[in-house]
Amino acid sequence: PANRPVWLNAGKQIAHPTRSRPPSTDADPRRWHSRLSAILPSLATGCHPVRPRRQIRAATPTRPRSSSRASADLRGRRPSLAMINFVLLISRQGKVRLTKWYSPYTQKERTKVIRELSGLILTRGPKLCNFVEWRGYKVVYRRYASLYFCMCIDADDNELEVLEIIHHFVEILDRYFGSVCELDLIFNFHKAYYVLDEILISGELQESSKKNVARLIAAQDSLVEAAKEEAGSISNI
Repeated sequence: PANRPVWLNAGKQIAHPTRSRPPSTDADPRRWHSRLSAILPSLATGCHPVRPRRQIRAATPTRPRSSSRASADLRGRRPSLAMINFVLLISRQGKVRLTKWYSPYTQKERTKVIRELSGLILTRGPKLCNFVEWRGYKVVYRRYASLYFCMCIDADDNELEVLEIIHHFVEILDRYFGSVCELDLIFNFHKAYYVLDEILISGELQESSKKNVARLIAAQDSLVEAAKEEAGSISNI
């Protein structure tokens, strides 16, 4: 009725306009034929048709990599270290105070190398670079008082790393002798060799801790003193 309240008309369903639907494909005889051909064999055997399952590949677990490792470690390689061919300690007068050879050189070649590097390094000014290219190698040197500490490395090695190795060696010598000077290396050259052997092995840095090197040197000195006392007691008998 026309006088019916408005709120009663609110519950009526409003007819939506007809929407266009795509034609159904169920009436296609070919579709029904394919369905029946899949169902009839299963009805004859009394089994339900089984849909083939999709094979889902399991994700391959990946091992987490530590960000603290170097890129060479991640590739399964050893990180590259500077290979030192030889170590020279030369005074301002051209006198050799210490030599250590990690590559095969004949005595004639060693004499020639010392003569060439002495003339090359001692004539350089104080403001020039501490790296010198020589015979396809690089010579890293650093002056402390009246001594030049020189190390020869390959052309593609890190010069700054070798510069720190030189400073590391000098700091240990200074800690052991107490304000080391050239005379300490002249009269105690065997101790300087022992310190160098604790730091470098086969031309590579092996010990970077000053405390460990000082502890090993103190242990060696105690053994030497004990051997001297034992030898003195035997001679007195």
